[in-house]
Amino acid sequence: MIKHANGSGKAHAKAILIGDHAVVYQQPAVAIPLLNLEVTACFQSLEESQTIILSGQAIELSDLGADLEGIRQLIVALLKDHDQSESGFLLEVASNIPQERGFGASAALATAITRAFFAWQQKPLSEEKLQHYTTLAENISHGSPSGIDAATVSSEEPVWFQDHRCSTFETSLDATLILADTGVRGQTVRAVNIVKEQLKEHYDESWAAISHLGKLAYAVKEALVENDPVTLGQIFTSAHHDLQALQVSHPKLDQLVAAALEAGALGAKLTGSGIGGAMFALAENDKEAEKIARALAKAGARETWIQPL
Repeated sequence: MIKHANGSGKAHAKAILIGDHAVVYQQPAVAIPLLNLEVTACFQSLEESQTIILSGQAIELSDLGADLEGIRQLIVALLKDHDQSESGFLLEVASNIPQERGFGASAALATAITRAFFAWQQKPLSEEKLQHYTTLAENISHGSPSGIDAATVSSEEPVWFQDHRCSTFETSLDATLILADTGVRGQTVRAVNIVKEQLKEHYDESWAAISHLGKLAYAVKEALVENDPVTLGQIFTSAHHDLQALQVSHPKLDQLVAAALEAGALGAKLTGSGIGGAMFALAENDKEAEKIARALAKAGARETWIQPL
């Protein structure tokens, strides 16, 4: 048996504050790490089998289903690149990141697994290698991802994404974010195709919404840095209207956005691909956030999370 120490790795969720869909069309975007939602992966050596424990279920690597093909190919690539293709292992995964809600669950899982693998192999992991392997999995899971998920699930600071390049920046915002799950599974591929169709059928209106989202991204960054939550909230609500114009919102999302605003939120919008998934609202403080979270639950949110900014 090959003797390796156990290796573990972590990653966290993310939320796109601004730039949903527009980032695909070379517009800038801002995303933040959600440090309270995380995934942990742990490798340990076995005599022969290659087993993954996911959601409490043990599955052989070769039996991973189509919805986990990106993860299967990631693990195969990691093993092959390090001459461990025949090595037995047990990979245990624990996560509290909701799946298919726009929180970067697949990118976080790929990042945690990559970190755990390199720790198991007792090899250094550069940021470039981490991005390479996470992107490999994301390309299979999502087609042609922008790269913002892969960057943000391994960052502890807000991420500015532009021209396929990421940089982090510090924020001094004194406000609180409330995230809410509609309970409706997000549909990334369908949402991306809807935007493509909107550009074909209604180019002027659709491109106006996309370019406006790009302009708003600069204003979001400035408001975060300058501690201007009132302006930030107004920008979020404006961005939601742009995403409605692109036809990627959903009645449940619109219902939760309206409920948050009625409860006193400074602003609210969908986050991620839309057509279900999640939204967020901005509150002045933690007390207001709790009130808004209760209003969202009453309006039908399946689950809510309060996130300091």
